[in-house]
Amino acid sequence: MRKKNSSFKKSVMLFSLAALATYGIVWACADGFMEYDYDSSFTPEVYVDESYTPLFYSPQDVFYSIGFDDDYVKRFNDDIVMEWSAYLKDKITKEQLQYLLLNDSAVTAINQLYNAVWKKTPAPARFSKLNLADEKIKGFIEFMHYARIVEVSSTTPAYSWYYDDGKKIPAVDPKLIVQIEKLYTDTKDTFLKNRYWFQTMKAYFYSKNNQSIVAFFEKTKTSVPQNTLYYRGMAYVAGAHYKKKNYAASNYMYSVVFDKCPEMRVVTTYNFHPQEQSDFQASLAMAKTTDEKAALWSLFGYYADEKLAIQEIYKLNPASAHLDFLVTRLVNKEEVRLNAIAFTSAEEYRKTRKEKLDKNALQIVTTIAKEEKTTKPYLWNIAAGYMNTLAGNYSIATQLFDKAEKQGPKSELAFLQLHLMRVINTLSAVTKMDSQVENKLLLDLTWLYNIKKNDATFRYQNALNWSQQYIASLYKQQQNVVLAELFDRDKKFYNTNSNLEAMKAFLERPTKSPWEQLALGIYDITLSDIYEYQAVTTAYAGKLDNAIALMERSQNGKDIELLGNPFNGKIKDCHDCDHAATQKVKYTKLTFLKKMKEMQDHVDKGEDVYNNSSLLGNAYYNMTYFGNARVFYYGAIMDQYGNYIDKDYQSILLSCNLANQYYQKAFDAATTPEQKAKCMYMMTKCERNAFYTEKYHSSNDFYSDPEVSFLAWSGFKKLKADYSNTKYYKEVINECGYFRKYLGLE
Repeated sequence: MRKKNSSFKKSVMLFSLAALATYGIVWACADGFMEYDYDSSFTPEVYVDESYTPLFYSPQDVFYSIGFDDDYVKRFNDDIVMEWSAYLKDKITKEQLQYLLLNDSAVTAINQLYNAVWKKTPAPARFSKLNLADEKIKGFIEFMHYARIVEVSSTTPAYSWYYDDGKKIPAVDPKLIVQIEKLYTDTKDTFLKNRYWFQTMKAYFYSKNNQSIVAFFEKTKTSVPQNTLYYRGMAYVAGAHYKKKNYAASNYMYSVVFDKCPEMRVVTTYNFHPQEQSDFQASLAMAKTTDEKAALWSLFGYYADEKLAIQEIYKLNPASAHLDFLVTRLVNKEEVRLNAIAFTSAEEYRKTRKEKLDKNALQIVTTIAKEEKTTKPYLWNIAAGYMNTLAGNYSIATQLFDKAEKQGPKSELAFLQLHLMRVINTLSAVTKMDSQVENKLLLDLTWLYNIKKNDATFRYQNALNWSQQYIASLYKQQQNVVLAELFDRDKKFYNTNSNLEAMKAFLERPTKSPWEQLALGIYDITLSDIYEYQAVTTAYAGKLDNAIALMERSQNGKDIELLGNPFNGKIKDCHDCDHAATQKVKYTKLTFLKKMKEMQDHVDKGEDVYNNSSLLGNAYYNMTYFGNARVFYYGAIMDQYGNYIDKDYQSILLSCNLANQYYQKAFDAATTPEQKAKCMYMMTKCERNAFYTEKYHSSNDFYSDPEVSFLAWSGFKKLKADYSNTKYYKEVINECGYFRKYLGLE
């Protein structure tokens, strides 16, 4: 135990700090259920009592599924209403009862009813039919009168950090405590007596002398039924001990409540804070029964060491329910750790997983599973089976899963979990893909890839993703590039022409095996996407005939419209302005290319060279990242939708070389200074973009603030020197801030 000294204290401290740090984050994300299957395939909800759910392994949250426990005030509302309803029966309506018990605005009505009973003043109109002479109604109203006064103090969250931060909580008046304790002593009605006892406990806890609660509890604990109110009261006593720095007693009492009152497992777990290993040992010495010791070890396991806790509890009581949630935490921790292993080779992955698996954890879980002394042997068999899968012991895992199938519950979730474990085990044993293996895996993977889960807790996404990566790595090893790509999409796959042609040939093949159809069903690239990609990349090479022929075979190219007129060339690049402008003609990717080809033919024939070259310059400019026709290169394969352009595509999407060539042709064919001025400015924009590309877009620090926004580009110099008398020159001054700065006008 000495070895655990520092680790236990560190674990508790880290949990507390993480909880406080996470508090704001949890609320920011609290509008949706947190998915846990991105790195886990073992669903603890299948096996463990619901009261343990928040204690499942949850590395990103304070508590699993709930994030942060904010239920301290409302936790027992349903029970309170149900118990009072049973006590009062039909003497009061359920709506009236819920209002008086739970609504914050009911204080005035309660006081009015109290005065109506004891001072004979009129009752509130909504309660005019209430029989205030009835003894139980009178008792209820009197109880609520005092309970609401105590509630002013007790509804402030009573988590442990509030004991230390000096937060002002209104103290309960000592005179009120005397009154409530007297009502507890004098009341003969057992139902009310039990509740006055609890109110007395609360009142003492929230008084200035809250240590008085310890003496009151010790004096009365044997005469109080050990129900939920009793353990709620005990938790207050534990809090008082904590405030007094009597950590051993505090943690011992919290562990008792943890064990006996499932509804308070979150609260007691959160407040269980031994400061040193000696505190835990002292708490353990206070434990009177094996159950109490098991509860202490459970909390130890939650914070510090599941393996040691499981071993100690198992020695005390193999039938302890606390073992169940601890083994799920142990398995989840281990799989999450192992699932973080990145791999390209299936062989390397299996070897690394086996080497890194916690052998002690494997031995503990497998041994307990074999002995079958727990209350849920199917849980231990499936946990041991999964651990053996991770260890590479596939035949042993199969035997354990067979046992679990015979022993386990017949629920849908249990069926799904066991099926998933078998799939992972079967696939993990595969070292080479062939038709026999494909046929063996087909049904299982068809099931996995088409799961429609009715239970949101079922964890399968990690297994689904892993299976695809694992199979793809096997196919890569066997040089089967098509099936490797189908199972695990590689964004660089289509950068290699031989890969592209191989995939086209596969997709165009009329018949496919059931296994190939399965692979195709999970792949998100279509033949239309491939032809579109080829057409787009060919267009950037200036090969318009080929680009058109390829785009003709893509439905995307025929359907997708560009957002702005791609033949416009403006002084200022404003995509939104161009997209919002009225367009007489809307171009699709295909019709855009055809129009470009028509203009190119005119240029090649020497027909209206200035206008056609200028329009082609605009078209090639707008096809780039800098232009208004980015939609042209948007597609599933290239996948360049943002402001950052991948290095694989920077040479085409950030290049204005073709645009500059056609602007130069237009300049050479221009017959007026206005035409030449416009061409000169458009070439300057290309010069500017080349600077931006080299200086910023190609940089790894793309999103940093630019050191230099513009230079005295040669086009600026020529525009000033040769075309300052043109109307276009004045338009550039009016619209281009960089040019104005160059001229010293700003």
